[in-house]
Amino acid sequence: MELAAAGGTAVVSAAATDIWQGTKGRVARLFSRGDDRDEQRVSVQLDRIPLELDQAAEPQQERVRASLQNRWTEKLAELLEENPDLEAELRSLVEEVRTALPAVQQSFVQTNNAYGNATQNITQAGDIVFGHKPRTQ
Repeated sequence: MELAAAGGTAVVSAAATDIWQGTKGRVARLFSRGDDRDEQRVSVQLDRIPLELDQAAEPQQERVRASLQNRWTEKLAELLEENPDLEAELRSLVEEVRTALPAVQQSFVQTNNAYGNATQNITQAGDIVFGHKPRTQ
């Protein structure tokens, strides 16, 4: 199940990137196992991922992303259950997507406004005090 979850995350994460077409093709081939009709059917399902992500309003984007990841995790889990020999191929795909995706950049912004003679006590890995009087403990 862990590999299927990593696969679901990789598929959805790749959808809005330059590696999407290659990832989509590999996933479709993984599911089709050589059947052109199955490959086309899965490819159409995969094409819906970027559309659903693009159409989601800002507040719902994370929920939609999680829903898509869960859906593809389930599909991949079923695929692996029926075809355990595909594990190495899925593991390779997950690793390639992870390597190709940009590293997650986190930045945090904290805005603090003080007016007049106000004192602010802000904790960020220790105390940073702005104002005239230091905080008494």
